[in-house]
Amino acid sequence: MPTSEVFIAARLTQVVTYDPGEIRKIELALPETWEIAGKQYAVVDQMRPGTAFLAKPFGLRTGKYRRRMYTRSNCSLTAPRRLETVINDTHQAKADTSPWWQTREVEELYERGGTIEVCLVRHEAEGQLVVYENCHQVEPHNLRLEPDEEWSTMRILALAFSTGITPFLSYLRYMQARDFGKTADRPGAQVVLVASARTPRQLIEHQALLDLAAQCPQHFRYHPVLTREWPDSWEFTTGRVIRMIPAQEGERVDLTPLFALVPDVERYHIRLCGNPTARDQLLAGLRQSGKMPLSFRAEVW
Repeated sequence: MPTSEVFIAARLTQVVTYDPGEIRKIELALPETWEIAGKQYAVVDQMRPGTAFLAKPFGLRTGKYRRRMYTRSNCSLTAPRRLETVINDTHQAKADTSPWWQTREVEELYERGGTIEVCLVRHEAEGQLVVYENCHQVEPHNLRLEPDEEWSTMRILALAFSTGITPFLSYLRYMQARDFGKTADRPGAQVVLVASARTPRQLIEHQALLDLAAQCPQHFRYHPVLTREWPDSWEFTTGRVIRMIPAQEGERVDLTPLFALVPDVERYHIRLCGNPTARDQLLAGLRQSGKMPLSFRAEVW
């Protein structure tokens, strides 16, 4: 076969805890080359922002290593072969790998330079092992970033709920490295990120995003939102940006908080990463308000 999937060991090189027992960032480092049956293959990282890699973490409930997808939060352009992602504990009854990532065992694995297997695609003729990506086409149900000639002319409103910020971190790192697509005759992309989290501890890369907004105000605006807990000194939005309110015919979607942050949503391409309820409520609210975006894509879990 011209291509086939193989799993190789990637070293756990970073463990950052945002909220103990709830949310962590991890990084897996792949080697430059890998030997299979006496043949050396170059490890190639061509992942597009907004896509996910496939790894085999341990499952607490089953006691087995499980195949799981993880959306990448950095990008191959600036961090080749270093796969970063943000993982939360889902607290679902059948949760298996998600609670394992929050354990002391993962910290110990990092401390001893342990590894986790990551999927690569073997291209025999080229002598390459290419990092697996979960999607290769831009579709309404995924967040693979558009080709450079497209996104560089777009105004993007990114709506992130909790760890749903992960693909947009990859977007921003890639775009920043590309100077947001700015050229002599093109002003470049504009991105507005609305990142909603329950508590300050769960705001991911908060200070780095504030710094980027200050550094590149013509290209990037950042609106952190806290829904459950916030300090008295909090100067940003509180409460949900998508709300349900009673109405004569039942419940109605109230997008007033979102419109306060982005009044002209109809001039943006909306990208959402979160749960299906948030997606469905947002689309219903946009229809009710008559403010439909230029395009809409969402990845939900």
